[in-house]
Amino acid sequence: MLEEARYGFPLDIEVVTTADSRSASRLLRDRVPDVVVIDLHTGSAGGFGLAMDMASDPSLARVPFVMLLERPQDTWLAAQAGAACSRTKPVAPGVVATDVLGLIGHPAAS
Repeated sequence: MLEEARYGFPLDIEVVTTADSRSASRLLRDRVPDVVVIDLHTGSAGGFGLAMDMASDPSLARVPFVMLLERPQDTWLAAQAGAACSRTKPVAPGVVATDVLGLIGHPAAS
């Protein structure tokens, strides 16, 4: 889904992907994005851990994020982590793009 995700966004939106939460955490140290999409079960540190790390970092605490879940029962985890919204996989990249664009108020979200 990483590569497919790029195609759901307008050309004026920069999409940066990482393979796991540790890589994402390193990337977030260098730049503060407008929105983050977190897979709950990403790599060794886990998406929930990444969300908690973001919440504890003053520069990232207000960055909204979409959490991708393995099963509908995990929506409470997304809520506990502070997700702006969540989606249960499999989810079409266009749906995730619409969520992200809505969070940043991009005109293509409508």
